[in-house]
Amino acid sequence: MDILLYNPLSRNGKNPKFIEKITKHLRKSGNAVVSYSLLSIDNVDSFLSGCAESDRIIIVGGDGTINRLANAIQHLEIKQDIFMYQAGTGNDFVRSLKTKSKIVPIKQHLQALPSVEFHEQSRLFLNGAGAGLDGFIGHLVNTSKYKKNKLNYFRHAFEGFAKFKPISATLEVDGKTFQEPKLWFASMMNSPYFGGGMKIAPSAKRHEKSLQLVMVKDVPKWVLILIFPTIYLGWHVMFKRWVKIMNADSIKITFDKPTYLQIDGDVEYPIDQFITTKAK
Repeated sequence: MDILLYNPLSRNGKNPKFIEKITKHLRKSGNAVVSYSLLSIDNVDSFLSGCAESDRIIIVGGDGTINRLANAIQHLEIKQDIFMYQAGTGNDFVRSLKTKSKIVPIKQHLQALPSVEFHEQSRLFLNGAGAGLDGFIGHLVNTSKYKKNKLNYFRHAFEGFAKFKPISATLEVDGKTFQEPKLWFASMMNSPYFGGGMKIAPSAKRHEKSLQLVMVKDVPKWVLILIFPTIYLGWHVMFKRWVKIMNADSIKITFDKPTYLQIDGDVEYPIDQFITTKAK
């Protein structure tokens, strides 16, 4: 049996016809299909215990939905295979897997994920966690009256450039401490992409031992506006004067004033410190 789980708060989850279309598509393979709202599942462990080991769990959604799933099952032993039906607006997670399949096996990629700690909370992330301008842009996108898509991310990025001011930060990277007085943003990446296809960490690999810390610093605003479009192709790494990339297992960043933190596109505010750690 195929068990279809969808997030009714996501753009596609709000469309009953879209869920019905996926159900019909899956039934063509001869399998029985049932669908559930993720919000209706109070106890994930109990729900999965009631499923047969041979059932396929298929998640409909994008990065935010998969992030919530990964955090919900992190301490559970999952016997069923887990798949993702590509339906989100960002899809940076599945983009990093480099597959054209509509139904993508993801169970192995939900294990040994890096974590971010803030405000005495700890959350796993799939793609990246970052603070500063990228968090602020995420806030603008998430609170926008426009639909989430690449065009509107681009639109709100320029709004972010206009409104955001660089901040001072103290960074501890694998035990070494240094200061960045004019930090635009710092992102800890577990894979290359964020923001719906921006190749912010071109050489990051999901199953490497280290995260990649990407910092943009000291850059004049007008230069940042010129650099920004090159991120989609990963060409921003050429601007070594302002873009710094390093591998790290553990990163702690303390800001001199509260700022925005984005975790796979979900935004927390205000934060003035966070720690990211790569799982071993």
